[in-house]
Amino acid sequence: MNIKTMKTTGFSIALATAFLVAGGGQSAFAQDWQTPARGYDGRIYSGRNQQEERRGFNDGLIAGRRDAIARLSFKPSASIRYQLGGYYYRQGFQSGYAQAYSRFANNYEYGANDRYSR
Repeated sequence: MNIKTMKTTGFSIALATAFLVAGGGQSAFAQDWQTPARGYDGRIYSGRNQQEERRGFNDGLIAGRRDAIARLSFKPSASIRYQLGGYYYRQGFQSGYAQAYSRFANNYEYGANDRYSR
């Protein structure tokens, strides 16, 4: 092996090492950037989980309003959508249902009394 071959081989190894070190640093940065969000209770939320919870929340608002206006008892688990939903969907559904039910149950009682007393 001559000097020129040894220099070329050494340079190639140094260059490959530099790329591996630089590439490893960039991938670590990319992983930090893509770290999923954590909820108030410590659960890790991905985009899909947030989407499911939001969809459940909106459906819960509709069901809670419907049940409150119809003067049905507070029971979010009676909805077929709740029963078929996953964990995050159910969490959102319960929150939305409770919010809408309490709002419309109270408002409906006062509104109904005012309308019939006239």
